[in-house]
Amino acid sequence: MSTTIKFLDSIIRNLAPTDKRQIYWCDGCPGFGLRLTPSGSRSFVYKYMNGRQSRWLTIGKYPEWSVRKARQQYDAYYEQVNDYGRDPALEAKEEKQLEQNKLTVVLFLDTYLNIMRLKGKQTIAEEESTLRRHVIPAIGNKLLEEVTPQDIDEIQTRILKQAQGRKCATRGGKVAVRHTLAYTRQLFNLAKHQGHITENPIDKTILLGSTGTRDRVLSFKEIWLFWHGIENYASPVTSKALKFLLVSMQRSTEVRHMRYQSLKRDENIWQMETHETKNRTMHRVPINPYAQQILNEVEPYTMASPYVFGATRALHPPQMPKTALEPLGKTAMAQAIRRNRKALGVDDFCPHDLRRTGATWITAAGLPKLYARLMLNHTDGDRDVTGEVYVQYSYDFEKRRAADVWAFILDQIVICKDTDDIPSLDQMRTLVSESGLL
Repeated sequence: MSTTIKFLDSIIRNLAPTDKRQIYWCDGCPGFGLRLTPSGSRSFVYKYMNGRQSRWLTIGKYPEWSVRKARQQYDAYYEQVNDYGRDPALEAKEEKQLEQNKLTVVLFLDTYLNIMRLKGKQTIAEEESTLRRHVIPAIGNKLLEEVTPQDIDEIQTRILKQAQGRKCATRGGKVAVRHTLAYTRQLFNLAKHQGHITENPIDKTILLGSTGTRDRVLSFKEIWLFWHGIENYASPVTSKALKFLLVSMQRSTEVRHMRYQSLKRDENIWQMETHETKNRTMHRVPINPYAQQILNEVEPYTMASPYVFGATRALHPPQMPKTALEPLGKTAMAQAIRRNRKALGVDDFCPHDLRRTGATWITAAGLPKLYARLMLNHTDGDRDVTGEVYVQYSYDFEKRRAADVWAFILDQIVICKDTDDIPSLDQMRTLVSESGLL
């Protein structure tokens, strides 16, 4: 049934539904109609011809859409069709399809993580944890193109507020802010590269984070206190991992994930392949006597698992070592230190400081800085083809010398009966020089 009526609220409200859908046309407005369903639902519609084909557009539901508002939308559609030859129904369909193809941040996160895993990015687990903790709760349901610098500011502020009063928050949460925004920037850079957005919102954000750069180095006395005290307060595997961090000068992530199959026992070498190191270069670490002693001591706890420092809190070597141990957790060593600094008598130090300590003292004792850089597996910034591709020398000789000098220095420290017997730096330099190791 089709009937022409005046579109007045008093008339529309009093229209009685029937058992069939009805269309009422607005007097004086070609194609402007009101659809009335058997359930009593009323909706404004617009019908027009596109060539020989009729098109229908739903404008809005009455009374959410007032007569005046619906009339204004009808006028806009009428002008598009009759003055400009446009097809608003087709345009609406295309726009809806375009919206469906747009990605939210949480959906694009999966794309980002998959691509980074395919690239072999080492920090991807840490990135996923950080993004899901700080970013997704704030902007996860937003479309990528809808994220603004103000949204990023809110994420920064939220992290800093959460860090207030937390002793373990580095620099009041500013390091967490820096890492979070670095990972978020990479996510949006990929979105920009793939054409989902035209600008990265972080590029227009004033960053509130700061680096976690430290220069803490343990003194000879603190090395002695750490060495003789840590096993009294941390579980055997965790304490031995911390000691290994000190004697090997390697990164905590690399020590935690160290595998038995990486040990070249015939060469007395721990060999990390390119996918296991931060800078994607193969790294051969000499095993000095202290490192070998630690490996011998930890083996009864973890020898059945792939990981040298597998996660176990066993206080004594088990009769049947577990075969499915995971690596020590990311925070295991840091927590062991944080909880026991006071008992150890060594203030304000963290696992990474142990790595820096070894590199500092072998340099102070007389080795060129190159030796410390090689042991730390730091690149020298030389990005030329010769340095990256053709020079494959592993510097075993230099690293072995650095490891031996460090073992000698540790000898002069840890074998002392108490801290009063520890040599001074000048005395240590003399001892190292006379040893012939340089």
